[in-house]
Amino acid sequence: MNEASLKILEERVLGAVQRIQELKSENEQLRSKRDILESQVAELQEKFDESQQELIGTRERASAVEQLENKRRIIEEKVGGLLEKLDAIE
Repeated sequence: MNEASLKILEERVLGAVQRIQELKSENEQLRSKRDILESQVAELQEKFDESQQELIGTRERASAVEQLENKRRIIEEKVGGLLEKLDAIE
């Protein structure tokens, strides 16, 4: 190899080394961003799970309230009927 060819080869190798360093740096930045995003996903999943549990509890309470309301209506109707019977007696 002549000196000109060695010079070109050296420049290419140095360019490749520089590009490898840039890619390593970019890779580290991407890993850091990935870690942050994974943490955010875990946080959001936890909040979602908590919200789901809260929703289940709310639905259960709503169902219980509905049952109590139905019982109240039945009692009110029975009491109303008994009051009508009492009024009819007089």
